[in-house]
Amino acid sequence: MLTSSHNPRIKEALNLRESDYRKESGLFLIEGRREFRLALTSRVEIKDVFLCPELLEITDLLAELKKKEINICEVSSEVYSKIAFGNRKEGIVAIAREPRLSLADLKLKNNPLLVVLERIEKPGNLGAIVRTADASGVDAVIASDSIIDIYNPNAVRSSLGAIFTTKVIREEAKEIIPWLRSNSIKIICALPQADLVYTAVNFKESCAIVLGSEDKGLGDLWKGNADYHVRIPMLGESDSLNVSTAAGVLLYEALRQRESGLGYFGKSNHDPLAS
Repeated sequence: MLTSSHNPRIKEALNLRESDYRKESGLFLIEGRREFRLALTSRVEIKDVFLCPELLEITDLLAELKKKEINICEVSSEVYSKIAFGNRKEGIVAIAREPRLSLADLKLKNNPLLVVLERIEKPGNLGAIVRTADASGVDAVIASDSIIDIYNPNAVRSSLGAIFTTKVIREEAKEIIPWLRSNSIKIICALPQADLVYTAVNFKESCAIVLGSEDKGLGDLWKGNADYHVRIPMLGESDSLNVSTAAGVLLYEALRQRESGLGYFGKSNHDPLAS
């Protein structure tokens, strides 16, 4: 059992709280039983697992980890409290290697549904969008020119592990746009001042829903290459939604159209909230 925070493995876990170290090492942290279970069944390579026996019944888990030949370290509650993130006390923290996926790795199904995120700044928003993308059957989430660290602990946590069940790719817009065009995927950009209400768009066809940061919105490159600009009606004083909420509204409209057999409203000036 490791009882000192000066142990090299514990030092590495502590260093992975820093974005620069994650980028340099290609490693990141996973905390929580649900998140770890999903990571364990995904393509993510797990390097080390730290278990706190005082907080976690580890009998069945030990056998599974040993079968996969994953390094296991039991730690004291004092050491665990140093490497754990926030106030969670679930007894398990792991170090994993960041999966590096590219657009070429995507095997698209018929009528794919994608989400593209440009310059999303808050890790919690990214994780929440990935969680919604997983729930609504999105094929992949693509971070366009992203300033965010995809595997920031807050992103992993807010996704509740969906970041391991959903393909998440980082790429530049100048590469994404030609790739979308070559695969006949329509580009639907969400903009607060767009003329077209989101329910007037056909989400049944192959499409990528593109959202920008709440601060700066979408850049000119995406706006200039969009097939559709859409807005979500706002009836109060606020002029925009949280980006993860906006993603949920748009994705579940796409799911409604695709799964229920219902079509879109089909009129560019139709506002369902005004009917």
